[in-house]
Amino acid sequence: MTASCTSKTKPADSTLPTNAGAGETGLSSAAGNGTANSEELSENILVNQVGYKIDDKKIAIIKGFDKKFKVIETATGKVVLSKDTTGKVNDESSGDTVSYADFSELKTVGSYYISVEGLGKSYDFKIGDGNLFSKVNEAMVKALYYQRCGMALDSKYAGEYAHASCHTGRARLYGNEETEIDVSGGWHDAGDYGRYVVPAAVTAADLMLAYEFYPQSFENKYNIPESTNNIPDILDEVKYGMTWMLKMQDKQTGGVYHKVTSRNFPDLTAMPDTDVDELLVMPVSTTATADFAAVTAMASRIFKDFDSAFSQQCLIASLKAWNWLETNKDFVQYKNPQDVTSGEYGDSSGKDEKAWAAAELLRATGDKKYNDYFKANYGTEGFGLGWQSVSGFAAISYLFSDQSTIDSQKAEEIKKAWLEKADMFVSTAEKDGYLLAMHKMEYTWGSNMNVANHAIHLLIADKLSNNEKYTEMAANCVHYFLGRNTMNQSYITGYGSKKVMQPHHRPSVGDGVAEPVPGLLVGGPDSALEDDVSRSKLSGKAPAQCYIDDMNSYSSNEVATYWNSAAIFVFSFMSSRQMQG
Repeated sequence: MTASCTSKTKPADSTLPTNAGAGETGLSSAAGNGTANSEELSENILVNQVGYKIDDKKIAIIKGFDKKFKVIETATGKVVLSKDTTGKVNDESSGDTVSYADFSELKTVGSYYISVEGLGKSYDFKIGDGNLFSKVNEAMVKALYYQRCGMALDSKYAGEYAHASCHTGRARLYGNEETEIDVSGGWHDAGDYGRYVVPAAVTAADLMLAYEFYPQSFENKYNIPESTNNIPDILDEVKYGMTWMLKMQDKQTGGVYHKVTSRNFPDLTAMPDTDVDELLVMPVSTTATADFAAVTAMASRIFKDFDSAFSQQCLIASLKAWNWLETNKDFVQYKNPQDVTSGEYGDSSGKDEKAWAAAELLRATGDKKYNDYFKANYGTEGFGLGWQSVSGFAAISYLFSDQSTIDSQKAEEIKKAWLEKADMFVSTAEKDGYLLAMHKMEYTWGSNMNVANHAIHLLIADKLSNNEKYTEMAANCVHYFLGRNTMNQSYITGYGSKKVMQPHHRPSVGDGVAEPVPGLLVGGPDSALEDDVSRSKLSGKAPAQCYIDDMNSYSSNEVATYWNSAAIFVFSFMSSRQMQG
């Protein structure tokens, strides 16, 4: 796998009844159908519920084997295309037998649905070359603003999701609790209010890579407080998260504290500003320090032309963290103390994190010592892009470094292995009923991160070899997220016809607003059934069907910044193609 399928250790939260005000499932016919669209909605005709670009491959997936389909214009009921389906594929991950309705030749802008006689109709979708995907991408970036900690979310920017400032008090250093530290700021990591360096570093790295590879996708303003400062808003968001990370570095040693949380998770109804439990800063760890060194080195490069003072601050902090790593060669592991039950983000090794730090510092400074360390300590196995394995980030940094600073033989070895893994993903997707580069064993906690990270791997492979098969398979990730999956479910709040209404996300539960905070990617199917709701309602389901839109299903319906950021990279690619097309 390219990414760890392990999520943070997380116990059950307080269980609440279903939020009736949010709606049961989000099922409804799309608006504007009129009387022409009178067929029954079918859960077995699966489309990207947002839409398809004019020149893209356009495929709907039909559960069961049906020989004919029609594409019908929503407003008029006119049949614009009638064709035979293709394929009869048994999909191991979902247990479905599927066929394909390929309507790629339809290139007229408009709103449509798929109809199959005797089965019914799909949700409506659009064909267009406008901002279908850029709007989703912008919402996913804006969702990180809604996750900000330590500041009030003003209604000018947050609308009905506004709330007062939160978690602004000084935190006590665990084990040395007479010491208090200002660690305000950063992002609420997930559905809880903890702030953790390890996943925050991955979030920031994803965002900076998205900007680096697809800058044209981030030219719009997202209505955040910094939107007028002439820095791309996505980088403003990065800076907000990283300003907090800089506070998490011990000023004396350069080591980086692992996290700041309360001892336990607050109630699921608690809004950020009402969560006033004592905050604790947990001890320094190797993984937090190395991830910090990597991402601050990256930021020193990305911000150089936008904010030279911040760029320099990040580089100094990165060098200081690397010095801690050189001084403390033995692995310093983090484990939760017995009286702390918030997320752990534990790891058994810091080798990949240190290799990533070396690669980023090499790219930032050109210093030969980092190349020497990287060559001696980096292997080509894994290519992880999650929080527990970051070897993929190390590979990307090395492959795209100045060629004069790296070892060409080592780079070629990494490139060859990267492309071999990309080819494996293509092969997997070609056999998968839903055209997805996912094995049935990868539908674990945070499976949507795996989907996105596999797509990132494919997109980097395209950058290395310019092969359309990689981008085509990466695009299938977006179609999956927006409803072309066995659940007929859009996994992004606020988007699609059958959209997530009850994410495990405290502000969305506690704010009294019917719609959840928009632009959040939920974790997706978890075949291990790691919460009481999943165990009681999903037992016996195929791996890809182990999802339920229930606020108490934290193992399938929670959100996380590093799931959003991975998807943002992929949607950035889709948005950039729109702008070019």
